[in-house]
Amino acid sequence: MANFKKKPISPQAVVAAEAYAAAAPIVAAPAPKPLGSSQVLEPVAESPIIHAPLSRVKSNPLNPRAIYTNTAIDEMAVSLAANGQRVAALGYLDDDGHVVLIEGETRLRGARAAGLDTLRVEIRPKPQSDRELYEMARAANVERRDQTPLDDALRWKDLISRKVYPTQAALAKALELGEDHVSRTMSLAALPQKVIIAAAEHQDLLNLKMLNALREFFEQQGEGATIDLIHETARSGMGYRDVVARRKAAEKGPVRRPRSIREPLAYCAAKGEIKTFEEDGRIELVLKGLAPPEAANLVERFKKLLAEPGSTTEEGVRK
Repeated sequence: MANFKKKPISPQAVVAAEAYAAAAPIVAAPAPKPLGSSQVLEPVAESPIIHAPLSRVKSNPLNPRAIYTNTAIDEMAVSLAANGQRVAALGYLDDDGHVVLIEGETRLRGARAAGLDTLRVEIRPKPQSDRELYEMARAANVERRDQTPLDDALRWKDLISRKVYPTQAALAKALELGEDHVSRTMSLAALPQKVIIAAAEHQDLLNLKMLNALREFFEQQGEGATIDLIHETARSGMGYRDVVARRKAAEKGPVRRPRSIREPLAYCAAKGEIKTFEEDGRIELVLKGLAPPEAANLVERFKKLLAEPGSTTEEGVRK
């Protein structure tokens, strides 16, 4: 996996960046106090920083982040409008003079939502390959803990389909991850978009164990039930074991009770019912309100009935 370290930038790239910065409108960078005051950032030879017009900024074509929620973009827009851009994005200059982001997509979308004109971008050497671009960007996200298993699942599926990596094994080796981890992560790509978006809104749910538990629940119960469970899990603080238990309980289904035929009975002043269970040949008799002599008489009559030829008494069974 590519280490996210600063590389020496060529003199030619520095000249290009400085020329680009000179041609681009310069906007204020926030000073600590007061908010909203400005200071001009000059390009630094070792790592040029420019204020790139948003119209000249392109997204990373191999962005490791695949999911951007409206909540995240809105929060970034509010932060940029109130505090300015405190951390520069990373990018490189393409052959057409555009800035292509390596990382910083949330800041770019937030800047657009906030109505800003430019984005501060630290210029890096152009990656030599698609793999290098992707691995640089993912390393930055992992370092900031912005990368989620859902992002990985969707992006890895795309990278393999585009032959950036020929197989899951090749991708796992390049990123120094276990093949089993890559396989379990990529299984999340089977989730429908509505389920993915619902889960992405809850940061506490974005770990591999929880997401796989939700995937297994989805495979059994479907989209609607899974979205409901996501909201319940986020609201109640359920863990992945709770989700697994919910799936197993749903898998068993409701307890099936034997069907019975009920007939009302009356004997003397007592009332009750007799239940016949055809499936297991069982009969249940319930009478309430019998006087003790009446109850004793009825028991004796039952015994005589069961002792008649063709019947088997409890004593006969024991014999």
